[in-house]
Amino acid sequence: MVCSSSTASEAPDILYLPPLNMASDTEVKIVFNARLANDCDSAQIQMILCSNDEELTPLGAVGNIHTIEPGEGSEIEGYIIAPQNGAFRIGICFNNSLVGSQVAIDTLTVYNYRPSNTPMEPYGLSAIAANDQSLQVQIDFYAPVYTIGGDVLGSVDKMEVYRNGSAEPVYTSEEVGASLVTRWVDTHAVKGENTYEIYAYANGQKSDPATILVVAGYARPAEVRNLSIVEQADYSCVISWDKPEGIDGGEMYDCPIYYTVIRNNETIVANAVTGTSVVDNTIPCEYGQTPVFYTILSSNLSGEGRRTYSELYFIGAPYSAPYAESFAGGAMNTMWLSDKLEGLDSGWGIGEQAYSPDAQPQDGDGGLASFMATNVNVGTKTRLTSAKINIGNLSEPALGFYIYQTTGEKSNDNLTVEVSRNNGEFVAVAEPVCVSGNEAEGWAKTIIPLDAYQGETALRLSFVGEAVDGTTNINIDNIQVQERSVVGIADNRVDKYRVYATTEGQIVVKAQPGSECSIDVYGIGGQKVYATQGDEAIVGAAPGIYVVDVEGARYKVVVK
Repeated sequence: MVCSSSTASEAPDILYLPPLNMASDTEVKIVFNARLANDCDSAQIQMILCSNDEELTPLGAVGNIHTIEPGEGSEIEGYIIAPQNGAFRIGICFNNSLVGSQVAIDTLTVYNYRPSNTPMEPYGLSAIAANDQSLQVQIDFYAPVYTIGGDVLGSVDKMEVYRNGSAEPVYTSEEVGASLVTRWVDTHAVKGENTYEIYAYANGQKSDPATILVVAGYARPAEVRNLSIVEQADYSCVISWDKPEGIDGGEMYDCPIYYTVIRNNETIVANAVTGTSVVDNTIPCEYGQTPVFYTILSSNLSGEGRRTYSELYFIGAPYSAPYAESFAGGAMNTMWLSDKLEGLDSGWGIGEQAYSPDAQPQDGDGGLASFMATNVNVGTKTRLTSAKINIGNLSEPALGFYIYQTTGEKSNDNLTVEVSRNNGEFVAVAEPVCVSGNEAEGWAKTIIPLDAYQGETALRLSFVGEAVDGTTNINIDNIQVQERSVVGIADNRVDKYRVYATTEGQIVVKAQPGSECSIDVYGIGGQKVYATQGDEAIVGAAPGIYVVDVEGARYKVVVK
């Protein structure tokens, strides 16, 4: 039989089989061959179960939609358990929206297949080959919870494991409660491919097999090589890498390596792909730059290999110079992140004042940044890194910031200033600074020329704190990226607007006195929550992330 589509329609053509008597305690199987009858690209069909009434009322789909591709054809299977005893009709639906397609159906068989109290197959099946490439495989599987008819199982009588089509089981469990896991280690696996089939028994019936393939005696993948993250003009990222070697140089089985790419430990960018390059075009950048890092999971038939972790990147439109960050109100007014380099402690913190040594903010705005060397383990090294800054408009760019110096015995706790281009490698731009052992105590301004980076459109700043002795905290404040002549003037304010959140749950906006600025505050979902005109605004806000627009200049503010 051939079905053709000449006019696009949302209504399918349906071929109804004659009425068939079915029993609710028996699963019915329908099998037929379907192939393309012309040179079209593809066609689609699906089976349905219908009542044996005049309207042929549909009762539900039988399986999924099947796409028929060019070739010799496909064997289509469906399984039905009738809701009650009686006559029913099976319909085969042909998708009419694919104009010009023709499908030929033949060799159709319908028969009683098995009792409906047959248990479902075991689930949650996993198989892990030994790390040391010995011929051992650990297999985990769970006892089914339901029969194929949907009745609940309290337990299964037993479960059997077969390897590579063995006539007898290589393992048989005792009675197992439904949903409980069984773990078995096969100590006699063969070198190479091992196919395991696992059956469950209950109600005197045997389930379909749960099947898994694992390779024993070969190495899993090590970390991928030459991992590269390249941001595109549309703020998507191309993630690419080279194929890994086997762990510890071991031989890998000749089979595909599958890669899963995860962003920020939560978003799966690509799952089980075999290529070595993917594009992430789902990064949310509508409210400014977004921090991202990637994890690459590699696996082959021997199991999951070692994970590969990328550096931390900022994706999205860079901030524009002149740039300033003074941590007003004990919060970040632009985006910064702490990145652990050595040790498990974060080290950096933003607060309203400093301790050990005691210090107030340099500019009196209620905020500064501190590397808490006295609170972390000796050997800790942590980077406080900014988002990207576009300094292409500066002819003589320079970085200026204040660091709090102390007198007394010199400590080896130190700060190193670095920069990076285009989310690339960080490079030190000055020698490490120890803040203790000076002749006078107080804030001292540091100016670092950035002439070598003139014209850069994506520059990131980095302040690396290192706890060598763990005796002196390192405090910085009032960071500026501006023309060298301007940075050299102490107390110059780069930004004509001040936007920050207080610890009392307020958003504070300050412009030049007497100015009439348009001030708008938006929630993270884009809804406007406040608007005014003037040179100052104080807005009570619930905890969350807000975007403040002052005459077109946008600031991200976090209310805690």
